[in-house]
Amino acid sequence: MSLTIKQIQELSFEDAMSRLDAIVGAMETDRMPLEEMIRSYEEGITLLKNCRQRLESARRRVEMISADLESGKAAGTPLDDAAVDDSEDNASPRQPSSKRRKASENDEIRLF
Repeated sequence: MSLTIKQIQELSFEDAMSRLDAIVGAMETDRMPLEEMIRSYEEGITLLKNCRQRLESARRRVEMISADLESGKAAGTPLDDAAVDDSEDNASPRQPSSKRRKASENDEIRLF
């Protein structure tokens, strides 16, 4: 079954990679009719483009976060407008980086 572009865009990265892996496996092992192979190839290319775009977006996000950490900023540009709290305008000055590190040594770091 071929997925539409919209369905591909709605897949998680992991699901898209799994689907791409299944397509490659089927093309390597199954004897497909030519038209089905072409449809599978087109779907695979669309999946590959989508995965590459997501990886590039993730790379840019990681670079922004890393640049913010290197420059001493505690937080960079918000990645999501909903994550911004209106109370930030009245926030106290940021702690020195050494205090931030001590306070967050046991905190879990999650990129996604």
